[in-house]
Amino acid sequence: MCRQRVPLLAIVALLALASARGVAQASPRFRGAWTLDHERSDDIDAKINASIAGLNIFVRQVARPRLRATNVAYPRLIFSFDGNVGVDMPGYPSVSSPASGQPVFWHRRTGRPCAEMRRSCVVVTTTWEDQALVQTFRSEDGQRQNVFTVSPDGATLTMVVTMTSPRLPAPLVYRLVYTRPS
Repeated sequence: MCRQRVPLLAIVALLALASARGVAQASPRFRGAWTLDHERSDDIDAKINASIAGLNIFVRQVARPRLRATNVAYPRLIFSFDGNVGVDMPGYPSVSSPASGQPVFWHRRTGRPCAEMRRSCVVVTTTWEDQALVQTFRSEDGQRQNVFTVSPDGATLTMVVTMTSPRLPAPLVYRLVYTRPS
């Protein structure tokens, strides 16, 4: 039994080290402030309308404002990496979670930790997948995934948002493009 634990512990330690190296290598590319490039970004309202087109008119009237409230083109993003991955959106609650994929409860209106997934409290996970930073928010009625990538020259950050819910006839997918301020 003890012999089986040693290789298992070694594998876990190597995975943790590889994950830490991935964060250390990728985080400088993301770190700092980014400004929204409206012209290169998708029209979120048009994407919302396309996503809910299959709903009846009465349900669309309820779904549209709810989707607009949770899908905002943040004018500015600020990434920090101090043990956790922090994403600040001035004027909106900041999100901070470990890059290991460990889930945290986050209150979407206040940005504070909360005790359980309920109403405005969602579960947030953050992971690195290849060179992308993937942030997933799960709620009682669906999921939002933000996939952040930085261009090879480090000048452009792309955020692809995918929202899914059993209540939506099709996923809501849109792309926001950010540049480093001059």
